[in-house]
Amino acid sequence: MKQQLFITLVVFALVLNAQAKPNGKTSRIPDFVKICYRDSPDINTCARESFNTLKPRLMKGIPELFIPPMEPLVVPEIKMDQDSGAIYLHSIYKNMKITGMSKHTLNDLTITPSNLKFMVSMTFPKLHLESQYSIKGKIMMMPLMGDGHCTIDISNLSMKTELFGQEYQKNGATYLKIKDIKVKYELSTVHMHLDNLFNGDKALGDRMNTFLNENWKSLAEEVRPLMTKALIDILRASIDKLFDSFSYDELLPKLKK
Repeated sequence: MKQQLFITLVVFALVLNAQAKPNGKTSRIPDFVKICYRDSPDINTCARESFNTLKPRLMKGIPELFIPPMEPLVVPEIKMDQDSGAIYLHSIYKNMKITGMSKHTLNDLTITPSNLKFMVSMTFPKLHLESQYSIKGKIMMMPLMGDGHCTIDISNLSMKTELFGQEYQKNGATYLKIKDIKVKYELSTVHMHLDNLFNGDKALGDRMNTFLNENWKSLAEEVRPLMTKALIDILRASIDKLFDSFSYDELLPKLKK
C-alpha cells in the first residue's frame, strides 16, 4: 500500500511537463513533446495525446522531463509512520523496485487554465513491488516486527489526482506554484509477504502474513489518511521543483498573442 506514493509522483511528472514549447521561444522542453496551448478549445484532447505519445519512452525514462526509468522504477528509501487508530507502526523500505507502471491506462486528463486546475485519472492493472524492509509496532493490538525482504502485488489500482495552482512572478516571467492537491485511490486486491518476521520465527511469520492478506481491506482504510497526506507531501515537493524549472508559458503557451 505504501508504495502507491511513487506511482502518483510519476503520473504528475508526466502530466505537468509533457505539454508544450512557448510560441516564438527556444524551449528547454524537448521537441518530441506535442505542443498544446492553454487558450485552445482542444487543450484536453491535445494533452491526452501528448501524454500517450510519451508512453513508449517510459521504459528508459525521460530525463529532460525529470521522469526516471519506469521498468522497474527504483526508489532508494521511504519511511512510513503511524501512531493512531488500530495501527501503530514505524517502517522503512529501502531499494524498492516497482514493475508494471508503464502498462497503465489513462482514464482521463483535463486542464482548466481559468482556475489552473490539473486532473489526471489512471489505472494500473498489475503492480509488483519488492523491497528491503524494517518494521516495528502493532496492528490491531498484535505486535509486528521484522526486517528482511518483502513483496507486494497490487491489482487494478485506480487513482485520481487534482492539482490547483496559482501564478507568481519570477525573473520577469509568470510561474506556477501549488495551492492545493487532492488525491483519491481505489484498488481491487493486495497480496503481500514479509520475510523474516519475529526474528525468523516461521510459525509466527506465516500467521502474521496470513492475517495481513486476509484483512488488507480494513487495514488499508486505517492507513488511508496517512497515505493521502504522504502522497500530497511528496507530490508537493516534486511538483514545486517542476514548476520552478519551467515558466507557465513553457508548460502551456498561449496560441493567441
